[in-house]
Amino acid sequence: MESLALFEALKAFASTHAWRYVYPVWSRRAQGISIGINLHPNHCCNWHCLYCQVAGLQRGPSPVIDVSGLQQELTDCLHWLSQQIHPTRTLRDCVQDIAFAGDGEPTTSPQFPEILAMLANLLQQRSADDRPAYVRLITNGSQLQYAHVQHALKLLHALGGEVWFKVDAGNDAEMRAINDARLPLWLHMQRLQASCMVCNTWVQTAVVSRKVNGEIITTPSLTGYLQALLPFKQQIKGILLYGITRPSQQDNLGCLQATPAVVLEQFAEILRTQGFCVRLFF
Repeated sequence: MESLALFEALKAFASTHAWRYVYPVWSRRAQGISIGINLHPNHCCNWHCLYCQVAGLQRGPSPVIDVSGLQQELTDCLHWLSQQIHPTRTLRDCVQDIAFAGDGEPTTSPQFPEILAMLANLLQQRSADDRPAYVRLITNGSQLQYAHVQHALKLLHALGGEVWFKVDAGNDAEMRAINDARLPLWLHMQRLQASCMVCNTWVQTAVVSRKVNGEIITTPSLTGYLQALLPFKQQIKGILLYGITRPSQQDNLGCLQATPAVVLEQFAEILRTQGFCVRLFF
């Protein structure tokens, strides 16, 4: 079964089983099937990014996660996939990753380290070819100053996993406007430093165009963004750069605009001339 057809079949299988925590997506950044883990089925997050597509997003804590239920959903998902894949291919060929993402920041769940350990144990019982290529944490980085999160990322690193760390701003004002995060950019970069020290880390950046007082403004502002990231050029694996393609549920003023491909390409080219590895997604 080809990967896209496999994804559609998996999505149908998941819908009939009413999974609460596990969900399949076709990821443009992972470039294929991604098995998501959602630790915020209550739609709560500590940031409210302007481009977020989660309907009913609110601020609040993660709910208590039924870890055994989550483990069963993952087991059923991986077992079903293994049964569907053509004998000449492996699950590793067909599924790009298991990703902690979902409707809120995964690391704000106090159970994140426990659940990552459970996932590690589950995967270690399978052969390398019978599990996805990567385990990834897609994070806003807001909890990376905490020792228990850093310890969990050491386990992620031992699994050959990656952190995708959000940096959408070139200054403090842009962090407030785009992420609704009231912290200075320099402090956010300290958390990026903490991530790089314990696990392979990519920076992920949404290039956002918005209409403000009749003028189109694109963020992040390149000067500030470069100034913030240049000290990390040798520490990060690279930059995942992308535009907004799906409707936002947080853009109450209707200010978001589609970022032109030429703007994304120019942004990527400037970063590459500065020595960054850049993967561009439209």
